Amino acid sequence: MELTPLAAMPVPALKPAPVTPPAKPDRLREDGSQQLETPWQAAEVDADFPLAEPGDAVEQPQPIALQGSDLERAQVGDSVALPLPDGSTLQARVTKVELQRGGERNWQGEIRVDGDSYPVNFTVGKQATFGFIGTPQGSYSVETLGGKGWVYKNPPLDLGHGGDDALIPTHQ
Repeated sequence: MELTPLAAMPVPALKPAPVTPPAKPDRLREDGSQQLETPWQAAEVDADFPLAEPGDAVEQPQPIALQGSDLERAQVGDSVALPLPDGSTLQARVTKVELQRGGERNWQGEIRVDGDSYPVNFTVGKQATFGFIGTPQGSYSVETLGGKGWVYKNPPLDLGHGGDDALIPTHQ
């Protein structure tokens, strides 16, 4: 019986698996958490800007462009620098991360100022990002679509109605 050589089988090209870049050494802490970079910077509103300016009631509306992916990859224990329209930057510490059904990622955290804690909450999806930042001076919202959007101070609650807003039940 004579053996015939087999034709050489084509070898599939192997592609390296995507690698998450390692943390920059100056950003990694002893406990493994990171100091994440500023997730957005001021931007110019142009004809392609995806969102209209927020309503008249908001204060300090600032157009922004997201940079990098730190908002979407924040982990519990990480610190995120959040620049506000008034020129200040607050440090939020991530306390909880959840992956939601539609693929959105939600993380919650806190800002500590003078011993008090203020809530931070970001939901990051494929196209849109929404955020809430609590501060001693009031709260801020972040809204982006396609990486561009706004950060602005929310209007104060209307406390001018005065008195008690309780309803008296009218059972018969």
